[in-house]
Amino acid sequence: MTTDNYTLKTGDLSDDQPQEHQYSQLIGNIYSFLNDELLQLFSEMLNHSERSLVEIEKNIELSVSADSNYQIDEKQELEIKALKILHMERARIHTNFFISINEQLLPSTISAFEDNDDEELSLVDTDEMEEMVAITTMHSNALNLFGDDINHLEARIEFLEIMSAPIFDHKAINPNRICEAFQISIKPLDLTPEKKMVLFKYFDENVNLKLANMYQTINNMLIEAGVLPEVILSSKHDEAPTEEKAFENRTATYYDPEEKVATNFIPRSQEEMNSIVSQFMKGDISITGDELELPDSFYKDPNEQNASDKKLFARKDVLKSLNRLQNKLLELGAKSELINNKEIKESLMRDMGIDANDDISKEIAVLDERSIDFVGMMFDAITTDESISPVITDLVMQLQIPMIKVAVSDEALFTNEQHPARNVLNLIPKAGKGVIEKEDRIYSDLDDIVNNILNEYEIDTACFDDAVDSLYDLIENEERLAKAQELEEQRIIIRDHARSVVISELRNLTSNKEIPQQVQPLILKNWSTLMFNRHIKHGKESYEWMESILLLKLLLKCLQPIKQQSQWTFLDNNHFALVEAVNDQLYDTKQDKEDINTKLSLLEETFLSMLNEAGYAIEEAEIDEPQNIVHETIDTDIEQELDLARQEAQIALDKINLLPANVKPGVWFEVFNGEDRAIRRVKMSTILTEAAKIIFVDRKGIKVIEKDAGDFAEELNQNMSRVLADHSTFDHALGKVIGCMAA
Repeated sequence: MTTDNYTLKTGDLSDDQPQEHQYSQLIGNIYSFLNDELLQLFSEMLNHSERSLVEIEKNIELSVSADSNYQIDEKQELEIKALKILHMERARIHTNFFISINEQLLPSTISAFEDNDDEELSLVDTDEMEEMVAITTMHSNALNLFGDDINHLEARIEFLEIMSAPIFDHKAINPNRICEAFQISIKPLDLTPEKKMVLFKYFDENVNLKLANMYQTINNMLIEAGVLPEVILSSKHDEAPTEEKAFENRTATYYDPEEKVATNFIPRSQEEMNSIVSQFMKGDISITGDELELPDSFYKDPNEQNASDKKLFARKDVLKSLNRLQNKLLELGAKSELINNKEIKESLMRDMGIDANDDISKEIAVLDERSIDFVGMMFDAITTDESISPVITDLVMQLQIPMIKVAVSDEALFTNEQHPARNVLNLIPKAGKGVIEKEDRIYSDLDDIVNNILNEYEIDTACFDDAVDSLYDLIENEERLAKAQELEEQRIIIRDHARSVVISELRNLTSNKEIPQQVQPLILKNWSTLMFNRHIKHGKESYEWMESILLLKLLLKCLQPIKQQSQWTFLDNNHFALVEAVNDQLYDTKQDKEDINTKLSLLEETFLSMLNEAGYAIEEAEIDEPQNIVHETIDTDIEQELDLARQEAQIALDKINLLPANVKPGVWFEVFNGEDRAIRRVKMSTILTEAAKIIFVDRKGIKVIEKDAGDFAEELNQNMSRVLADHSTFDHALGKVIGCMAA
């Protein structure tokens, strides 16, 4: 979710007609586009589910025909059943979804949600609570991907609401509401929770996470109509660099429109970079100046060498010698000293029998030597690339000789960005992003891929193609497993946070309070469950949550021993209304109705007993008519409580706003783990905005650590924790070498 503040700038608005009519055509167009876009996405989801069902059943048939003992696993069986229901009930679900969506699209002044408070406030059972957690997670996923577009749209719609334009509520089409519409559409089907989770997954992948175009287009429609042409997001760290700069030493400066920063960068694009390297490797470009930091081969003129009488090794001889060194590297394994570029070059020259003091001996051709030195410098740059963990760096370094061979024999390495050898160098660090020890299973898989290249590669790059396929499969499988685990972790985190908030509120409200034993189950079980579910579904800043808190306060106040006349009078006038209010909140739920009746009867008996035992004698003529001040008390206090909640939320938001713009879920970090413990490589999973808590997970999607957003911002400022740059390993190393050449 974005954590930026809004500064709004309006365009020129015509005053020739009333505001409620000025935007009528625009709003009509938005309504039409919304329905068309959602219709397309929803229909595609249903079509995709049918294709998936056919494909799954076909694969099962093939498996059964190949193995008569093949058994369908529970996950496959569950998915098949869920998709069959989706297929059979397609028309019904489709209709329900769009009825629900269009009810939400009523103008905000007559929103359907205002007429359904009882339904919205109802307590849900454990299964439905899981659905709410899933919807919360889906909503968070969408915000992480295109949260700015959603927030911009909400700001523009809120502006139209202020202008009294007949448009829907600014929250009506956020991902949470759209996901809830799908929940409503499948509710009549009486599905098991497991089947619902399968359908939620399909909706998330095929609708929810593809809503970016819808939000962008509506924003553009509003911008063109002059509705807030600019929604400026401001943050204390707007000027902070968004990623580690790949190039440090430069002789030219230019403005990068994508990064919106001035940076020293030669050349100005990856295409230019590839072109320069290609020309250099062909001998069309040479380096001039003092021969200080660059290899000698960079300054040699290949034309002069060709014109001299010196004998040169044929390229095939260089490759044969490199093959021998590659085999030696494979034999020595982890004990090898051939990781260092200097060692490789010295070993190569010894192997080829080159004697620098012998004028008759052969030389390596300048262009071949350049390839060796250039790749060597790139691998030196890789050793300093802090985005790669040390164990993965060691693994990548074993590919130095194969990469030299590719550079010597195939100039396309530097011109073709999809070259398989280039892809391998990029994919290994990506697959090993969170790997920090050799005992990790992923490390073992990557080690096998590297060893296969060392065993197989001579000249044909087929083994690199195979390695690319293996790496893509490995990354895809691990991401799928990690995502499933991470989603489960997020659900647990959301539940645990809600449970923690409820327990904290209960402790705070019941501190120094006496609660009759027979009433305790009602408060500690039924009412706490209601609070728990309201927190998950509506959040701590909602009216629904505040109502549950204030009713509990009133209930506890009335349950305290009567010591004064005013207490007796208050309880006598309000106990019936209070029991009814509690009943209204609990009864229309999926809880056991008999259990609720029993506990409410005990509550009423407790109140009557307290009144009788107090022993106050009041003449019949003086008894007041019962005054229902329960809701009046709630309505009076609720705004104050909401203000306090908003203040707490703003404090949390201020902490989150301290974070740089590039700190968001999905980004990898090295996180400070305490003075006496190792730095952890973890991925930011989610931000609990109301608590300003950041949750980090490991490569398996398992929660590792949580941080206060303010503390983490300070750690980043102090360089105790840092972002792991997400860049191409090959391009980053290439840029480093060109930076040295350009300096």
